Amino acid sequence: MDTDVDPSDTDYVTGLASEEDESLLEADFKQVAENPLKGPLSPNDVKDIIRQYHPVCVALQETFLKSCHTTKIRRYGCVRKDTEGPSVSGGVCIFTSLDVPSSALPLHTSLQAVAVRIHSTSLITVCCLYLPPNTVIHQHDLNNLVDQLPAPFVILGDFNGHSTLWGRVKTNPRGRQIEQVLSDHCLCLLNHEEPTYFHEPTRSFHTLDLAICSPSLFPHLNLSVEKDLYNSDHFPIILYHDYDTGGKTFSPTYSYRRADWALFTQLAVITDAMIKTESVHTAVQEVTNVLITAAELSIPKSSSHFFQHYKPYWNADCQTAYKNQRKLWGIFRRYPTAENLFAFKKAKANARRVRRQSQRQSWIRYVSSLTSSTSSKQLWRKVKAANGMYREFSFPILQTSNSVFSSPVEIANILGETFQSVSSTASYNSRFLEIKRCAERTPINFSTRSFFPYNCAFTMTELKKRHSYKRTIQALDRMESLTRCSVIYIQTLWPKFFFYSTEFGRSIVCFPSNWREAIVIPILKPGKVTTDPLSYRPIALTSCFCKTFERMVNTRLVYVLEKEKCISPLQSGFRKGRSTLDNLVF
Repeated sequence: MDTDVDPSDTDYVTGLASEEDESLLEADFKQVAENPLKGPLSPNDVKDIIRQYHPVCVALQETFLKSCHTTKIRRYGCVRKDTEGPSVSGGVCIFTSLDVPSSALPLHTSLQAVAVRIHSTSLITVCCLYLPPNTVIHQHDLNNLVDQLPAPFVILGDFNGHSTLWGRVKTNPRGRQIEQVLSDHCLCLLNHEEPTYFHEPTRSFHTLDLAICSPSLFPHLNLSVEKDLYNSDHFPIILYHDYDTGGKTFSPTYSYRRADWALFTQLAVITDAMIKTESVHTAVQEVTNVLITAAELSIPKSSSHFFQHYKPYWNADCQTAYKNQRKLWGIFRRYPTAENLFAFKKAKANARRVRRQSQRQSWIRYVSSLTSSTSSKQLWRKVKAANGMYREFSFPILQTSNSVFSSPVEIANILGETFQSVSSTASYNSRFLEIKRCAERTPINFSTRSFFPYNCAFTMTELKKRHSYKRTIQALDRMESLTRCSVIYIQTLWPKFFFYSTEFGRSIVCFPSNWREAIVIPILKPGKVTTDPLSYRPIALTSCFCKTFERMVNTRLVYVLEKEKCISPLQSGFRKGRSTLDNLVF
């Protein structure tokens, strides 16, 4: 084992990235905490990499984390392995983007390694591995690790080995071990002779970080090394593959805080001729088109690009100091003298000082914004933001008894099939099916000679009462695309449409066809396995118009049931002013 390079006082970050051309990212970072052996890894440099490359995953080695430490980056899930013992050393971790389907892959090994399966353009296994420089690694442990990785796979990590195969003058025992793994398993090395590590005491460059992949991936991957250290002693390594995905974008949403409601009211004109058509389907569609057209012209939309990790503390002073640091680093790379190294280290320390001062001042301003006049809603929103508390949705890789579903289309289809099978007649027993068929043979007759108050036309009072529920549930489909908040602003525009559709009973006899459509969101049941399609509960987002009408009908029918005393006194669910605890108390 060579002793000229001692990276034991550093921690490393390796990653897999996805840009418009779907790239893989590998980078190593120096510990930025006050005590590099006891402090948790600062995410600032990791976020800089994420902001630039939008990685599919970011893997870290030598994280120096204990089980009591939390690691959280927004829009990224975490899979990690900490080292046990009184002294904090080593440790590996992988952050996976929640925008692509992924799942953790359990490994049975004594090595510092974790793995995940990610579906970027296809299902790929990514393994993060750290081999300490002064630890004896057995060959059978490396072979056992490779055997556990489903192909195709990529191994990214710091191997702390030297070999002429990746540009070193001589080969050490660790390097021969890696060469043996490549030969025994017919694997491909993606590294060239470009160095990935800067050894400060000797002002020399070495290749310690390797990228190894299955033969099927080798023709599609291209490796390049970043020029900037990102406050580390290891350079980021970028692996691009040639799959053309056209880039990932997200459906933009309306920004109601920036809406011009005066313009919206002026454009959203609903005429009598528009709603008094012979077909209720046509009337609903025309009104919906008018509202969507008005919204497109008067309500701005959010960006469809990737989620950005913004730095609220970043200012002109931080930018100037960081720019000077990069400039002096470029000078040192071209002319690696002691004077240039000293100038670079001085600029790096100054940039760190300026950044920390700016972070402190930004935090003081943030806390000072909480005053006695701050509403409870704003208060808790700021508290949750300061503590990193937010809800996020991830794409799970689903598995059945004989198949694995990893692409978004496959996941959507298997969830849809599962929801359909659960609610289909195949789930009923034979006795119930016979009763159901007999009941369905009897036609339902709604005609009556008697007058019932609940058959009267709806009134403006009932409509306004439904509008008092100012909720912000959003209809995501194009036919609606307006939240309940926006309906508040158009109360005076569509009552005529509503009353016309209900006066003749057409909303019951002839239900609008596009009100039958909904966006179904799968919600994971508490305590269930994420990979099982049966672990998800379907939640349907229907049209806001349909929801409003549904509430009006429900209010009227509940009133009739309560008046006629058709509901048991012990029933507490759905009844206003009642709780299920009441039956336990009284």
